[in-house]
Amino acid sequence: MVVESLESSCEVSKRKHGDSGDGIILLDEFSNGDVNSVSSVSSKRAKVSREMTFQEDSDWEPMQQTKPVESVKWFCVNCTMPNPAQGVILSHGCFASLFCKDNGLTQVEEKRGGSSPSTSSTAVGFDERMLLHSEFEVKELPHVERPDRLRAIAASLATAGVFPGRSFPIHAREITKQELQMVHTSEHVDAVGTTSQLQHSYFTSDTYANEYSARAARLAAGLCADLAKEIFSGRVKNGFALVRPPGHHAGIKDAMGFCLHNNAAVAALVAQAAGARKVLIVDWDVHHGNGTQEIFEKNKSVMYISLHRHEGGKFYPGTGAANEVGTYGAEGYCVNVPWSCSGVGDRDYIYAFQHVVLPIASAFSPDFVIVSAGFDAAKGDPLGCCKVTPAGYSRMTQMLGDLCGGKMLVILEGGYNLRSMSSSATAVIKVLMGENAENDLPIATAPPSRACLRTVLDVMNIQMKFWPSLATSYSKLLSEWEASRLEKRAEPRREAVVTQGAVDAEAVVVDEAAPSEFAFNFSYSGDGSLLDDKEACGELFRLFRLEPDPSRDLSPPDETNLYNEYALSVARSIASVNAMVAEYENALRTARADLEEQKKELEEMALLRRELEEERAKVRAMRLEKKRMKEAKVLKSEVKRLRKSRTDCVAREKMYNELVAKSASCFEKMRKSIVLELNQVSGILSADRETLADSNDDDDEHEI
Repeated sequence: MVVESLESSCEVSKRKHGDSGDGIILLDEFSNGDVNSVSSVSSKRAKVSREMTFQEDSDWEPMQQTKPVESVKWFCVNCTMPNPAQGVILSHGCFASLFCKDNGLTQVEEKRGGSSPSTSSTAVGFDERMLLHSEFEVKELPHVERPDRLRAIAASLATAGVFPGRSFPIHAREITKQELQMVHTSEHVDAVGTTSQLQHSYFTSDTYANEYSARAARLAAGLCADLAKEIFSGRVKNGFALVRPPGHHAGIKDAMGFCLHNNAAVAALVAQAAGARKVLIVDWDVHHGNGTQEIFEKNKSVMYISLHRHEGGKFYPGTGAANEVGTYGAEGYCVNVPWSCSGVGDRDYIYAFQHVVLPIASAFSPDFVIVSAGFDAAKGDPLGCCKVTPAGYSRMTQMLGDLCGGKMLVILEGGYNLRSMSSSATAVIKVLMGENAENDLPIATAPPSRACLRTVLDVMNIQMKFWPSLATSYSKLLSEWEASRLEKRAEPRREAVVTQGAVDAEAVVVDEAAPSEFAFNFSYSGDGSLLDDKEACGELFRLFRLEPDPSRDLSPPDETNLYNEYALSVARSIASVNAMVAEYENALRTARADLEEQKKELEEMALLRRELEEERAKVRAMRLEKKRMKEAKVLKSEVKRLRKSRTDCVAREKMYNELVAKSASCFEKMRKSIVLELNQVSGILSADRETLADSNDDDDEHEI
């Protein structure tokens, strides 16, 4: 893992979110997660976004307004648009209003809680030192993962009297290196720790660090670990980790996607160390938690379930397809619900929970539940472009709380619209504290979208191989799917035929006798069906209109005129498209002519290239022949030298043989001479012995 300096880093990664020239993120159902697909209309869409009024953000405003706001311009609180009331939101969170003055946090009543926990209390982990983790360079458009995210949620909780107040605070500690090494490699832990010695650094183009980031990451992981231990031991009922930086993209050895350490993975392993046999991690962040999946994809004691935008791998980080089910014997313990488009809302998430998440989780029977709670699928979020409301998050929290006696830890991951994120987080914590989910019945009974039903069916078809209890439900849903397809085909359709050269509404032919249901089938010659969705039709008009018409009433028409309104929108849109197509055709013809000229030039160049190759071949042959002649000359000289050497060797051998013969003759003479001398010496010695013997005999006789 390499920590890059700020000078060599680039802007916030465009893989994570598209950034237009005006600083407005442009990802929706028409882009399919591909930033390039909307580049040609970014300026038009930016103009439409600048026309948003306060009413479009009023979904997150719980307070009733007492004065008209039509003339008040409002911009969503996120990374791309300025907000004139941002100070108010950072003081009151989702309870902020344009008409309330920022007089500080509302005084709250300490209803319960205090210095000691209880088995019926909800614990909240937070530490202000995590706010020091921020991008070093001050930019006009701040990084989406910024300290204001925690400030807004904390302000909402304080205004609601939840924290501080009715919840139990957990004191933060920095997690140890040994605890982190249960999840990450020592190299990864050291790389993150090294950033404390640098003022600014980047792990990836969108994952920054400053000198305080390593401590913030350790505090976040330490809070999650302690919360997991407190909850599983029964000292508190459940908990919410209000932490940053997030963690579900951090893998075994990589930091990415704004994440440094994987907080959920640390909490899961700490819970198991405390005695939990099975841990369930549910990740409802709009991005797939590739890091958490990597850590546990071979582990049968930790199940990972993720609901996220995928769009065939085009949405960040590109992982999390339905067929990613785990490896090495842990197949079925990784469950991915990959949405195929943006705009997914409450009814789709609740439907997936009812038919995929809860049945598999119940069969798994966990002892402890961890929620990687990213709120970037919330309505109004600039990156997620989905439509989940606080009521939806409340309902999902309530459904998970029934699994293992309420032993649940919710860990903050993403979420980048301060108002929608703080509203959703507050709603989740209220459910943890025992309050009922908002608007429970309408969400549970609302039908899902066709894209959701298709995704759920695909996931069930894959997962029922590992969880057979899904088979009955799958057969029932498949029958409903086929019935809905047949019913849709049988519906009478209202036709709006638009000629290819349409320039205004006069070219639109509408069948007024058709029923009032909005089953559109817009078409024009040469292209077939354009759209079959009313909402997409209106979006198409919003995307392609060149200038807003101030004289035109943009208020929603009544039911009888709604069809003609959208037909007019489509006609104008098609007129714009036709003009663009004509320009593209002219450009294409010019390009083809240029291409033909270039083709001829290429043919001439190819001919010259062949001639050049032939000349090069001749030169190579000549050089080879010259080299061979030179080598032959050298070889002849070497042979001559070797012959001369052989003659010299023969002469030397003859001389040597003669010397050997002479030496042998001399040696033989010397040997004979030595033998003769030895014989003479031997005769002398024999005579001496005889003389001595005779002398000894004479002496003996004399003695006698």
